[in-house]
Amino acid sequence: MELKIKKRDMYLSQLISYRDTPLIKVVTGIRRCGKSTLLELWKQELLRSGVPAKNIIHINFESMQFDAIKDYRSLYTLVEKQLQPTRTYLMLDEIQQVKDWQKAVNALTVDMDIDIYLTGSNDYLLSSELSTLITGRYVEIQMFPLSFKEFLDFQELDRDLSLQEKFDSYVKYGSMPAVSSLPLDGQVITNFLQGIYNTVIMKDVIQRNVVKDAMLLESVLRYLMQNIGTIFSTKKIGENCISGSRRTSQEVVDSYLTMFKQAFVIYQANQFDIKKNHVNPNLSKYFTVDTGIWHAVLGYHTLKKESLIENIVYLELLRRNFEVFVGKIEAREITFIANRHDLQMHVQVVSSLADDSDLEEKATTLRMVNGTSKKLILTLDQGAMPTLEGIEVKNVLDFLLE
Repeated sequence: MELKIKKRDMYLSQLISYRDTPLIKVVTGIRRCGKSTLLELWKQELLRSGVPAKNIIHINFESMQFDAIKDYRSLYTLVEKQLQPTRTYLMLDEIQQVKDWQKAVNALTVDMDIDIYLTGSNDYLLSSELSTLITGRYVEIQMFPLSFKEFLDFQELDRDLSLQEKFDSYVKYGSMPAVSSLPLDGQVITNFLQGIYNTVIMKDVIQRNVVKDAMLLESVLRYLMQNIGTIFSTKKIGENCISGSRRTSQEVVDSYLTMFKQAFVIYQANQFDIKKNHVNPNLSKYFTVDTGIWHAVLGYHTLKKESLIENIVYLELLRRNFEVFVGKIEAREITFIANRHDLQMHVQVVSSLADDSDLEEKATTLRMVNGTSKKLILTLDQGAMPTLEGIEVKNVLDFLLE
């Protein structure tokens, strides 16, 4: 019987487009963002297209059923035993659990008529050290928690709630798909999200990287989360994070940042100086993968609402395949510069434009940018938007639902 699960069409369509190409499909993303579900959806798609069930091999390395598969040789042997004489579709879920997995994957692509799909919860699996053998022969599909549009589809919210009230729930409880199966009870969801947070920190950061000072690592992560939407340097992080009676070095902070980014718990947007046409890697903003996890770790309050909205817009731009920077022009800041092969956008995010001076400041900064990029101001304000020459002013929710 086919399992009834919500579709993630954005990602499923990518798998469809890459089907039967000579590329290994690698789906990455934080734990519990829906990677395993996507493989189940892909299995259903293959069956519907006429692929026999025996030609689909699905192995989840977080299942006890495959706990004995620890290295590439045992993985190769397991797949070889199940292989069919005609094309076989192989799905390897949480592949980072297998030592030297890439050797087995490389051999399978050489020896067999096989189409391979991998998932992993740590970007370390695509580091230069581990994936030398598959370099140039894979495509990465980075998966995120639910967009606001997906959240409305997944979460069966009261029909009497306004769109703004539904968005408030999205900001508060976050976008992890499993939250939709839980009652909208703050304590229940907090416990669940704290569990994800603890698992990511323990399994994908501390254990994998053999971190000796777990207290310091968490201090750095909390500092990043407390300061989302604030631009600063790694030096400042080190100055503000203390373990016991000692401060930490910039080298240690840099290593921790790499670990957080590899585990997809934190994202970094570097500053881009428009006048100098230069990326400054020493000044960045940091964003969290999920505002629900942010609330679960730091507590529910509204003091950071504008920063959380900025966080949500940032992730949405990543979903839409933009490369995103924090803009600087002279002494002014542009919230985001978003670049894609077909479009460049300069985006200002502000919770409200009720104060005319805020609107004028944001618009003036955007007008300082030369060129034909799309210029956009996003706000939570509703109703009729101001009309500005060369600049579009839009409600954040309308942008997220495009």
